[in-house]
Amino acid sequence: MAKCTAAQAVQAAEYWLGYYEKASSAYADTRDKAAFEKNKGANNWTYAGHICGINGPAGAWCAMQVNLAVYEACGSDKSTAKDVLWGVWPYAACNQLYDAAPAASKGRRGAWTPKAGDVIVFQENGVRTHTGIVYAVDKTYVYTIEGNTSNMCAKRSYPLASTYIWGYVRPNYAAASGDEPVQPAEPYGKVVFADIGLHELSKGCAGPEVKTIQRVIFARGINHERVDGEFGPKTKAGVQALQKQLGLEQDGIVGKETWQKALTALD
Repeated sequence: MAKCTAAQAVQAAEYWLGYYEKASSAYADTRDKAAFEKNKGANNWTYAGHICGINGPAGAWCAMQVNLAVYEACGSDKSTAKDVLWGVWPYAACNQLYDAAPAASKGRRGAWTPKAGDVIVFQENGVRTHTGIVYAVDKTYVYTIEGNTSNMCAKRSYPLASTYIWGYVRPNYAAASGDEPVQPAEPYGKVVFADIGLHELSKGCAGPEVKTIQRVIFARGINHERVDGEFGPKTKAGVQALQKQLGLEQDGIVGKETWQKALTALD
């Protein structure tokens, strides 16, 4: 299997900076930089669409440009790229990758700390409309590479708190012998939010879902020691404070109602 790391995906995305979509199929089947500005148009004819098999007016290409970066980072191996993209190939809509990823590998704005190699998903009026790949993050901004932005592939930046951001997905780089494993450190309790795969959390749990609720606690302005993925006494106290804010029973257990209201409160 080809190897694909987050750094390789970002590097592959950077190659396409300055690429313009084409007015017709002419030059849409070449990755030569000499053709980046040829036949410029606004009809969604792109090399990303050529690779993904969805091109022309029906092929809005922001998501396909992310696919292209992962595909090239995987040595142009579609099978590996599909594994890294959580089984979705090609994903041609801005919600498909997010919906396909497991709960431990995605999160909404405010409940997920992005890092280079993540896929960012944007929204307008509650509808997910655009996407890109994160190449850097600092304390205030997230920096992205996006296709189909002003009809080209370009760098953009956004405040981390921007309501334009829906959330983030961490591709399954581990599937290509790349980055960190994505499985929780410890098993959780029962699944309480089956549609997105979230589990009941209580004292003694550990792993990415615990980090998610810890980030929610921080985002809601509740003092908390750290985001470490360990559900100890301070996290239980934080959950109880969160439940009080949300008008719920303060049992310190993150069940379905707590998950639902906590995530909704971040919208």
